[in-house]
Amino acid sequence: MKLSDEIIPNEVMTTAPRVNLSRREIICGLAAGTVVPIVTSGCSTNPETGRSQFLLVGEGQIAQMASSAWTEMKQQTPQSSNSALTRRVNGVWDRIAQGAGKASEQWEVAVFDTEDVNAFVMPGNKVGVYRGITELTENDDQLASVLGHEVGHVTGRHAAERYSMQIAGQIALVAGAVAVSQSETLKKYGNEIGALGGVALQFGVLLPYSRAHELEADKLGVDYMNSSGFKVAEAPRLWDLMAAKSSGQRSPEFMSTHPDPQRRASELRSYINAMGYDIV
Repeated sequence: MKLSDEIIPNEVMTTAPRVNLSRREIICGLAAGTVVPIVTSGCSTNPETGRSQFLLVGEGQIAQMASSAWTEMKQQTPQSSNSALTRRVNGVWDRIAQGAGKASEQWEVAVFDTEDVNAFVMPGNKVGVYRGITELTENDDQLASVLGHEVGHVTGRHAAERYSMQIAGQIALVAGAVAVSQSETLKKYGNEIGALGGVALQFGVLLPYSRAHELEADKLGVDYMNSSGFKVAEAPRLWDLMAAKSSGQRSPEFMSTHPDPQRRASELRSYINAMGYDIV
C-alpha cells in the first residue's frame, strides 16, 4: 500500500527467486520432457476465492524464507512507543481477523514509527503497519480497509503464487535461451532476444499479475470489513486520499506493481454496490 510504488514485500518478492534446478538440470529436463510437467502440475483451487492458482511452493515454505527478513526489519526499523496507537491498530486488527475467520491463528502485528504511508504482510502471519498510514486514515473504518487488504493477501495465497510465477518465468527464459543457442539463425541475436524476453516477462506477466493480486486483496478486504461491522464505504474513500497524496508522483500503471489509486477506488465502489454491502 506504499504510495510511491508498492507494498513493501517479503524477502521472497524483493529478490529474484532462485529456481531449485541448475541450468544443466533444466536443460536436461527440457530434453527429457520433465520440466513442463513440473510447471503445469502446480494448479490448485483457492478455497477463499474459488480461483484456480498456479502454486509450485506451499505457504510453509514461503514463511520460512521470509522469517529472517521479518526479524531484520524489526531490528532496523523503530517500533512505535505510542501505546494508544498500538492499541488502536491491534483493536482494528482483532476485528478484521475475526471477520476473515483468522482470529484463531497466531499473528504478529508490528507498528513501525516512520512516516511511510504503507502497510504490508509477510508469509508466516507477520503484519507491519507504519505510523504514516495511520495518520492518513480519517477513521478506524479506513484503517480496517488497510488491514483487511493485508489479510486478503494471505487468504489469496498471493506470496506463494507470485513466487511460483517467478520460478516458472525463469524456467521459461532458460528454455528460450536453450532454443536460441541451438539455432544458427538466432544465435547471433542471443543477447537481444534474452533482454526482450526479460522485459516481456516483467511487463507482460509479473507486473500485471501483481496488480491483479492488489485488486483481489482490495475486494477480499471489503468482504472482511463487512463481516466485521466496519463501514465498507470508507474503503474507496481511503484510495481517494491515496490518490490525492500521490498526485503527480506515480509511474504509469503498466510500470507499477500496484494499480492506480483512482482505479482502485472505482473498482471498490462497483464491487461494494454489486455485493449489496452499501450504495456508494
